[in-house]
Amino acid sequence: MKKVILGAAALMIGAIGFAQYTPDAPGAAGTIGNNSSSSTANTGESIQNGDNQKVKVRQVGTEQSAASYQDNGAGIGSNQAFIKQIGSVTGTSGYLNRAEVHQKGSTNESTQLQEGDNNSSLVNQGMTDMASADNKVWARQGTNEQAENNSLEVNQDGDRNESRTLQTYDNSEALVNQMGDDNAADIKQRAFSNGTEGHAAEVNQDGDRNQALIDQTGLGARNEATTIQFGDDNSSYQIQVATSSTAGEGNNALVTQGDGSTTTQIETDLWTNGLLTVDDIDNGSFNPGSDGSIARQEQYGTNNAVEAQQFGEDNQSYQIQGNFLSGSSDGNRALVVQNAYGSPAGGGNNAAQVQLGDDNDAAIGQNGNDHTALQVQIGADNVAMSTQRGQNNNANVWQFGNDSWATTAQRGECNNAFITQYDGQSYSVEQNLADGMPFGHNQADILQQGPNGTQVDGLYECDLPDVDPGTYSPIGDLGLTDICPGC
Repeated sequence: MKKVILGAAALMIGAIGFAQYTPDAPGAAGTIGNNSSSSTANTGESIQNGDNQKVKVRQVGTEQSAASYQDNGAGIGSNQAFIKQIGSVTGTSGYLNRAEVHQKGSTNESTQLQEGDNNSSLVNQGMTDMASADNKVWARQGTNEQAENNSLEVNQDGDRNESRTLQTYDNSEALVNQMGDDNAADIKQRAFSNGTEGHAAEVNQDGDRNQALIDQTGLGARNEATTIQFGDDNSSYQIQVATSSTAGEGNNALVTQGDGSTTTQIETDLWTNGLLTVDDIDNGSFNPGSDGSIARQEQYGTNNAVEAQQFGEDNQSYQIQGNFLSGSSDGNRALVVQNAYGSPAGGGNNAAQVQLGDDNDAAIGQNGNDHTALQVQIGADNVAMSTQRGQNNNANVWQFGNDSWATTAQRGECNNAFITQYDGQSYSVEQNLADGMPFGHNQADILQQGPNGTQVDGLYECDLPDVDPGTYSPIGDLGLTDICPGC
């Protein structure tokens, strides 16, 4: 049974070795245009001025391009564009196709379908008109046959816009940018067969009540998911799944809500070498925040890295890492930062972390009042950390497995700390530290047992409410009806 010398706790946290972590952002598609490097390829461009316009383009072959421009002029919109590019999906057919749609105004709809490899798709809606609203994009690249190295970019400005993307096979990239309120982005990526190198997806949302869903599944590695949300009442859901016992290595997931910057390496090794060496969570100069946001992240596989950053009040974060297929989950780490730079009177944040596997680290860090933190680690070489600054906070660490140890610190009054450890053990609890509130009423409850212990306490002492990110529901419409019959 490994014993940890508590006096060296801070030094040990600073000495933990963390791998480099930065999710690979998908590259912007850029302007595609109606051109092709092949003299025999199909190319096309359509320009429509006014409202309630419709265009439908279907191309079969290789290195095709189609560009559609719908300029509503009067500011209404209600235009529809449909582009489908296919081939036999054998050899080089269905290869290097390009589709581009620009729609101004509101209630526009775009549908883009591409089969094959190395295809590009670009959709711009609203066109920097913040009065635009209710635009929709549905894009699919690939079938269950051949579809690799595809790229997609969607840009929407205004309110209540929706974007849905499906990419199959492997090594594709999707980038969605939405500016406004009540927008929704849904990216599903499926890496099966062939190289199964995974995908990269990024969603950027600036506004309130936005939703982002990134769902990545496949046999291979290199799934990268990044969600950046700036505003209040936003929700993010990221899930990365490996479908075999040997896959899923190298999945990275990052959510930042209320910041807009992504300085990472898991925020410099779990926030400057371990929650500022356990305590003293700053409420210094950085001020932007996001209140009432939800982040849910799930990773199933090995060698995963997950990070959530939340700045503000009444936020919820839930992280789970584990490989239920192979029983291992190597090298995981996690970070939640809530209201770190906000008012010391702010609060109401909840954070939960569940790690199943090896070499796990956690963190949390909360500033203010009425916070709840839950950390569950099952596996080897685990470290927990967690620190809270304020009053009426609850911290709960439950560790079952090898060499686990936890340090938690609380400043202020009426705080509770619970630690339950089996096997490696060791703990450090500090309450009402220097510069804390001048009162007490703090409580600590610690249970330590060897690997054969049978009593289970602590896990539910400060259980969290369910975290529901309000997952995104269907787009609807996108019918492109009555082309030809008349007006």
